[in-house]
Amino acid sequence: MFARMLVPTLMMAGVLFGSAGHWDAWNVWAWLLAMYGVAATTYTVLLKRSPELIKERIKPPSDGDTATRRLMVLPFLSHLVVAGLDLRFGWSAVPLPFVVAGLVLWTGGFLLVSWVLFSNPFASSAVRIQEERKQKVIDSGPYAIVRHPMYLAVFIVCLGSGPALGSWWAALTMVPVLGIFVRRTRIEDAMLQRELDGYVEYAKRVKWRVVPLVF
Repeated sequence: MFARMLVPTLMMAGVLFGSAGHWDAWNVWAWLLAMYGVAATTYTVLLKRSPELIKERIKPPSDGDTATRRLMVLPFLSHLVVAGLDLRFGWSAVPLPFVVAGLVLWTGGFLLVSWVLFSNPFASSAVRIQEERKQKVIDSGPYAIVRHPMYLAVFIVCLGSGPALGSWWAALTMVPVLGIFVRRTRIEDAMLQRELDGYVEYAKRVKWRVVPLVF
């Protein structure tokens, strides 16, 4: 999994540093290493502990929300390009404490993803009910706090990424991503309430979908 994760990481590094025109940005290296280190370690452990989950996440047989992947391409690519161009031309002046805070949020978001994956063997990358795997409601770990902690992790990553890369303008490009995942949360939660046994009762116990007291 370390080799598999290296390819997308190098692609993102190419876009960032290609747009920046130089390689000497410590915070960008920290951004890349945090993402790669947490993701590769998590998937390597899961490959031994829960290979069926890895298979489900890499290639789910169906998806009730194929639009999200397409909608994500432009905002995320824009995020990388704008961050790189900001490094090149100095559009933003992000103070060091905000850069560090952004890196903490960015890393924390990926650590939350890991907690979700270790807590939920049905954490698919698709919106679907896994009847063939006898999917059931998971209400422990982060699922005792919110019903969709994976999307909470996405929100945290979105908030941290721009400052971590040293670009307020890149932070703005993440705003559409938040809207995309609000939409996806509504679609997935409605499906689970309709089709997954016990989910309605679980939703009564855990009231918040993504952000406690907000949504």
